[in-house]
Order: sequence, then structure tokens, then C-alpha cells
Amino acid sequence: MTTTADPAVESPGYSVKDFIDAAQLKKDMSFSPNDIDTAMMEQASMFTHYGMLHADAMRQVDTIKLLLENTEAAVYKLIRDKMVEDGDKFTEALLEKSVARHTRVIQMKKALNQAKRIESIGKIAVEGFRHRRDMLIQQGVKMREEMKGELRVAERNAHADAMDAQKQSVLDRVATRNAA
Repeated sequence: MTTTADPAVESPGYSVKDFIDAAQLKKDMSFSPNDIDTAMMEQASMFTHYGMLHADAMRQVDTIKLLLENTEAAVYKLIRDKMVEDGDKFTEALLEKSVARHTRVIQMKKALNQAKRIESIGKIAVEGFRHRRDMLIQQGVKMREEMKGELRVAERNAHADAMDAQKQSVLDRVATRNAA
């Protein structure tokens, strides 16, 4: 036989899970222009990973909201029944204020606030990976342009070296003819 505990009396049983490690997020967000190929290959999987963590954080917020509503209802009933039993007069406003001050409700509201903070971090992480993707694309364009420039310079140098070699060859032939 299973019994359901009264949320108004039961000790807080919900611990908020922090899905995103800030140090790991910072590490995952960074990349080196020297290893841009690896960063580009890992971008989609990291974006997906942090997107899933954000979805988990959103689910956690929704779960805590449901638990908070359930807790408020149970505390409301508990306080109302106690006031009726004691013969105290009460109003809806008094009951709602009493519910809002109840320790179990306050704990659930704190848990909800913490879960919302974690959800915000997840949202920021996902947005950060969008910016990272844009930076990777711009870095790739920049490197491609630099390589084009380097190739043009190398081509000009090779052409100048070839011209110098031809000039030297012609001068050597002329000198050989004049010497003979």
C-alpha cells in the first residue's frame, strides 16, 4: 500500500540540478585559430549538447512550477482546515498571505528561482554557441583571404625569382659571347 505524503507538512524533497558547469562551458566556447578545423567539426555537436541541457533546465522549471502549485494548494488546505478547526475567522487574503509565508512554499519558490537561473544559463549557452559559429565562419573567411594573399605574394616572388634567373641566364650568355 502506498501513501502520498502531504506536501504541506513534508520536508522539501526537490533538489535543483545545475545542468551546466560554467568552467566546462567556458572551455567549450573557446577555440584557437590554429585549430579552427577541429572547432568547426565540433560546433554542431556542442550546440546540440548545450541545447539539450537547456531543454532539461526548461523541463526542470516546469516541474518545479507544478510542485509549487501543488504545495500552495496543500498548504492552503492545511491552514484553512486548522483555522476552521480552531474556530478562527479568516478571509481569502489572510489565507493567501499565510500560504505565501509558509516555509515549504518559500522553499519551493527559492527552488523555482534557482531553476530559472539555471534555465537562463542554458539559454545564454545556446546563444553563445550561435555567436561562436559566426566567429568560426568569420575566422575561416579571414584565414582564406590571408592564404589567398600569401599565395599571391608567393606567386609574385616566384615570378620575380624566375625573371631574375632569366636575366642572369641572358647576362651569363652575353658575357660568354663577349668573352669568346
